[in-house]
Amino acid sequence: MDPKEGRVDSKWLTAVLFLSLGAAANAQTSPDTYWVAFTDKASTPYTLSQPAAFLSDRAIARRAAQGIAYDELDLPVDPAYVAQVDAIAGVEVLNRSKWFNGVTVRVQEEEAISAVQSLPCVLEVRSSGMRSAGPARLDKFGDRPQHDRELDIPLYGPGYRQLEMLNGQALHDIGHLGQGMLIGVLDSGFDGVDSSLAFEAVRERGGILGAWDLVDHDGDVYDDHWHGRSVLSCMAARLDSQMIGTAPEADYVLIRTETIHSEYPVEEDNWVSGVELADSLGCDVLNTSLGYTTFDDSTMDHTYAMLDGQTLRCSIAANIALRKGMIPVLSAGNNGEGEWYHIGAPADAIDVLTVGGVNADSLYAPFSSHGPSADGRVKPDVCAMGQGTTVLNIGVDSVVQGNGTSFAAPVLAGLVACLWGGHPTRSAQEIMVAVRQSATLFDDPNDSLGYGIPDFGAASAWLQLTSVEQVDVARSTLIHPSPFIDRMVIRDPGLQLGAAYAALFDTHGRALLFVRASVDGSDELVLADHRLQLLPAGPYVLVVEQEGRLMRERVIKAP
Repeated sequence: MDPKEGRVDSKWLTAVLFLSLGAAANAQTSPDTYWVAFTDKASTPYTLSQPAAFLSDRAIARRAAQGIAYDELDLPVDPAYVAQVDAIAGVEVLNRSKWFNGVTVRVQEEEAISAVQSLPCVLEVRSSGMRSAGPARLDKFGDRPQHDRELDIPLYGPGYRQLEMLNGQALHDIGHLGQGMLIGVLDSGFDGVDSSLAFEAVRERGGILGAWDLVDHDGDVYDDHWHGRSVLSCMAARLDSQMIGTAPEADYVLIRTETIHSEYPVEEDNWVSGVELADSLGCDVLNTSLGYTTFDDSTMDHTYAMLDGQTLRCSIAANIALRKGMIPVLSAGNNGEGEWYHIGAPADAIDVLTVGGVNADSLYAPFSSHGPSADGRVKPDVCAMGQGTTVLNIGVDSVVQGNGTSFAAPVLAGLVACLWGGHPTRSAQEIMVAVRQSATLFDDPNDSLGYGIPDFGAASAWLQLTSVEQVDVARSTLIHPSPFIDRMVIRDPGLQLGAAYAALFDTHGRALLFVRASVDGSDELVLADHRLQLLPAGPYVLVVEQEGRLMRERVIKAP
């Protein structure tokens, strides 16, 4: 099959691709686009009892594994309503949204949209842009990444630092490279991914499961723009001695939702349709390095007050994506030094991983957008390397430095996939909790770095510790003082020099504390944390993990 075509069972593909079969209009000027919301799904031919008609087997399995029920949002838009809109002369249906029960349309004449408004099945019609007036803006992603980097680490080359910063090598070292995970990448195009040597490995193993263009609807995402190619390289590339992505063994679907020479809310509509497509295809992790704040038509601009995670459609869609069992990983934005200053949408979504940027020294990158969300939640959630990030060059198989949270997000998204692949029985929510819990500023987040820089080795340990029910403990393990006040010393001859992790649970099995510590070579692990002193007096359970070895013991907190 042509690699540009999606490899999906046709029996349900029509219901989920949100693509019109009509050809694009051959107009002299750029037509307007509109969002058309329908009144209901009352007569839809689809039923929740037969999800295979609109969800892939993989999507169904993902829901089942996390105990997620189907609901009305899963039902596709009523095809009869779509047909009524599509039958109006001068109207072209572009994309559909089942979660918001509507379609995005392109029209040539004002009379056509009036006819759409008059349909009994139409609840609302709203302009979403693509005005014909005004010049096209320059490439909104800015200049291409420049400046070749010198090679250092033989295997990973200059890309090693962005992995090491997150302790991602702790996952790679034990073989967690994203196997079995499906990552959906929403971007502006994936120029050259079908031919670049850096993606040869993922292509040869059939790791690109499909590619869809929700902008031009021409089935080709490989000749549109460089940005998605650079983003994808952070996760999927393999280029000897230059870079290895953070999830080189994951599978990918590539979805183009963005046009580069204009900025209008229609791109948010495209993005929503892309997220729904990713859900239907069974994606586990979503990566998007796109965000929306102001537009070419200023009357359509968002305001900071709208960034509460519950107002803008793309942010609501990101929330729904989590409810459907996916992990959305979103870039915070690059407005930290600009007038806007804050994150954009959908980075304000309520429970996603919004990623800010830092440099190679783990210091805040000044361009990275700030939080909090308009309703006061911590944003960004976490940070990764976004300044001087190693990405694939444009047009040649070499690496360059790139700046932007556009690259911080995929660096982290790849490791999220590796982490989840290593703990496949955990839910999307549990994986995100572990990532935040492991971050450097978890106890003291701020508006620039959020919870800080995650440690994926620690996140993996946290998931292992919090899934432990019964563990045999060697009799030689000693914990003192007993009862403890503000510190504990664990002595065991099996402890090795290096890092270890400990979790403290109450008697109901709830995890209360997660501590990273070091063994200095004397068979002792010292846990000294001010939070220990704040705990109520009484019994607790301490579990210690080091390199897969677990120790468990009851401990007592002094009054």
